[in-house]
Amino acid sequence: MSARVAILSRGDLFPTVHGAAVKIVRTAEALAAAGDHVVLVSDDRDAYLRLEGGKFTRVPYGARVRALQEAPVFRDQARLERLLLRIGYPSDETFLYRPILDPAWWARVLYVGLRERIEVYQAEFPGYALPGVLASKLLGGRSVLVEHNVEHDRLRQMAGLGRGALARIRAIEQGLVRAVDELIVVSEEDRARLGGRGHYVPHGVDVGSYPAGKVDLRARYGLAAGPVVLFHGTLHYAPNTEAVRFLAEQVLPALPADASIVCAGMGAPEAYASSRLRFVGAVEDLPGHIQGADLCVCPLFAGGGTRMKLLEYFAAGKAVVSTPLGAEGLEVRHEEHLLLAEGAGFAAAVNRALGDATLRSRLGKRARAYAASRDWSEVTRSYREIHRGEGRDFVARPSIEAHLPARVPSKPLTMLFLINRGCNLRCVFCDLWDRPENVPTEQALRLVEQAAAIGTKVLVLTGGEPLLHPGLTHIVRHAKSLGMSVNITTNGTLVDRHLDALADAGLTSLSFSLDGLPETHDALRGQPGAYRRTWKQLLRTILDGRVDTAVYFTVTNQNVRELVPVYEAVRAAGARFDFWPVNDAKELYLTSDEDKAAWLDAVTRLAKADPNVAAKAHYYAEALRYHAGEAGPMRCLGLVDQYGVTYRGDLLPCCVWGGEGLKVGNVFETPLAELWRSPEVQRHREHLWGAGCTAGCYNHSLYELVASTGESHRVAIDPVAPRP
Repeated sequence: MSARVAILSRGDLFPTVHGAAVKIVRTAEALAAAGDHVVLVSDDRDAYLRLEGGKFTRVPYGARVRALQEAPVFRDQARLERLLLRIGYPSDETFLYRPILDPAWWARVLYVGLRERIEVYQAEFPGYALPGVLASKLLGGRSVLVEHNVEHDRLRQMAGLGRGALARIRAIEQGLVRAVDELIVVSEEDRARLGGRGHYVPHGVDVGSYPAGKVDLRARYGLAAGPVVLFHGTLHYAPNTEAVRFLAEQVLPALPADASIVCAGMGAPEAYASSRLRFVGAVEDLPGHIQGADLCVCPLFAGGGTRMKLLEYFAAGKAVVSTPLGAEGLEVRHEEHLLLAEGAGFAAAVNRALGDATLRSRLGKRARAYAASRDWSEVTRSYREIHRGEGRDFVARPSIEAHLPARVPSKPLTMLFLINRGCNLRCVFCDLWDRPENVPTEQALRLVEQAAAIGTKVLVLTGGEPLLHPGLTHIVRHAKSLGMSVNITTNGTLVDRHLDALADAGLTSLSFSLDGLPETHDALRGQPGAYRRTWKQLLRTILDGRVDTAVYFTVTNQNVRELVPVYEAVRAAGARFDFWPVNDAKELYLTSDEDKAAWLDAVTRLAKADPNVAAKAHYYAEALRYHAGEAGPMRCLGLVDQYGVTYRGDLLPCCVWGGEGLKVGNVFETPLAELWRSPEVQRHREHLWGAGCTAGCYNHSLYELVASTGESHRVAIDPVAPRP
C-alpha cells in the first residue's frame, strides 16, 4: 500500500557529503523505490523537490506562495535569528530550528500538502516537526518526527549552554515530541532519553554501493607505504572535531612510523594536519576511499543516535575500531563485529587490528553481514508501517522475520492481555472462573507502556471477566493515550455498570460472548438468566453508539443448530458477528454425523449471506478435522503479529492460556522489549512457523496466516525438530 509522503528537512543535502544528508536522501529514495510518492520540502524558498524515476526534480512554488514569502513578516529572517539565539540555540545551528518560528516554512508545507495531496509529513530533526503538525491538523494526514539525535542531550554534551537555555530547548523538543502522531528514534538509548517514547528504527546503509572500486590512497595522497587508517564525517561538527584531535594526539603517535591516517569530510580542523594525518576534503567516491583503507575507526565521545559512518564501514566489509559510544544504537558485539576500546586502549586496538590480517578479514565479513540487515530496503519497511499507523520497532532480519515468506501483516501488532481470572458465570468450557486473581493495576499500566514501545497497536483485554478488574478503566485510558485501539471481550452481563466510564476512557470496542438461544446459552454459561442480561446490555451498547460492538459465538455440539438464528438476530440488531469452533473441550466437539452435517449446513447458509464467511468457508469446513483429532500441528503468526500475556505475566504466542509448552518467559520478571528480541522467543517463532504448534486451537490466527502468506496453516511434513 503506497503513501504520499513529504519529507521536511534542512536544505544542504546535495552533494550528499555529510551523514544527515545521506540519511535523508537515502530515506526518500528507498520510500520511492517501495512505491511511495515522495517530495522533499527544505529551506529553499523558491521550489521543492519531487522524486520521480529515481531523480529529484525541482518544482517551483506557486506565484501566491512566492509573493506571500515576500511580505515583511515572512522575510524578517534577522528577527527569527534573534529569537532563536535568545532561546539559547547555538548561532551556527539556528537554521535547524528556524521552521519552529518561520511562517514562510509553514506556508510552503501547506502549499505542498494541498498540491501533492500529502498523507504523511515526516520531519527530519525536531525543528521541522511543527510545520508537519500544522499541516496534518489542517489538511489531514499524519505527522512523523525522526530524531537523528536527542537534540537537548546533544547540545548539553557539546555546546556549553547554560541551564536556562538547556531547559528551554528541552521543553521545546519535548513539546514537539508530544505533538507529532509518530516518533522515530534511531537508538534504544535515545528512546530512554525521551522517557521511553517512540519507535526504534535505526539508520540504514546502501549496501549495493559496496564493494566499490578501491582508491589507492597511498598513491593519490602521497602517503608512506605503511598501513592506512580512515575516518570520515563533517569534521567541523564538534564530536567529529574531538575525534580528529584524539586521533592526532593519542592514536597517531602510538602507530608504526609508516602508518597514516586519512580524514575525509568538509570543515577540516587544519591545525591537526601533518604528513601522516591528511585531510582530503569531501570526496565523491567515499565508498572507494573506504575500500582503499586497511582499517576504519570511529573514536566518538559525544553525540547520540546511529553513526552512519559505522554502517558504511561495515557495508564495505572493513574491520573497525570504535569507542562504545561510537557504536551506540547498533546491536554489535566486541570481537564479533568490531573492536571496542577507549582511552589508551583505543590505540592498542588499532595496532592489534593493523598487525593481524586474519582478524581484520573475520571482523570485516561479520560486519558486512550485519550491514546487509540494515540495508535501506529493510529499514524502509518499518518507516512505511509507521506511516500507516501500524508501526513497531525495527527488528533486523534474520532476527525475527527471516523465517517468514514474503507476506503482508495479518493485522497490526496485537497484545491479548488476560488481566484476571475470576468470573461471575460458570461456563462449562472454561476454568478461569475459580480462584479470582487480578494483575495489579500499576503493573498492568507499566506493561501497556512496554507494549506500546515494541509497536503494539491493538490491546485486547480479556479474562476471566475483565469487567471485574478494579483498574480496568485506568488501563483503557492509558492504552488509548499511547495510541492503541482497545477491545474488551466480555460475557456481557456487567456492561451496564461500566459502559459510561469505559466510553469516556475511549474504549474502541466491546466483544460480547453469546453462545446460543436462551436455554442453550444459559446452560453453557452455567447461570440461568445469563442470556437475557447479555442480550439486554448488547442492545443498550448498540443503541448508545459510543463503542463499536461485536458478538463472538463459540460453536459446540450443544449449539451448532442455533448458529444461524443467533447470527441473524445479532446482525438485525446492528452488531458484528464472528464464530469459531470450540477449543480444548473434547466433550463439546463436533464429532457425530448429525453435528458435522449441521455445522457444514450452517457455514454454507451463512456464506451465502455474508462475504466474510464466504471467504473462510473452506477453512471453517476443515475445522471438522481438528475436532476429529486429525489436524496435527498448526502453523501461525504467534509472536510475530500477536502475542498473549497472562495475569501472572507469562508471555505466550496467543490466547491458548493453558497450552502446554507455550510459555516463553515472564514480562513481570524480564522487560517485554528484551524478551521480544531474545533468542528463546525467536526459537519459538521459528518453531511455530516451521514445525507448527500442538497446543490445541483452531481460530483466527490460523486463517490469518493463510491470508497473510498465501501458505497453508497445516504442516506438510511431520516435524522432526524438538519443541523449543
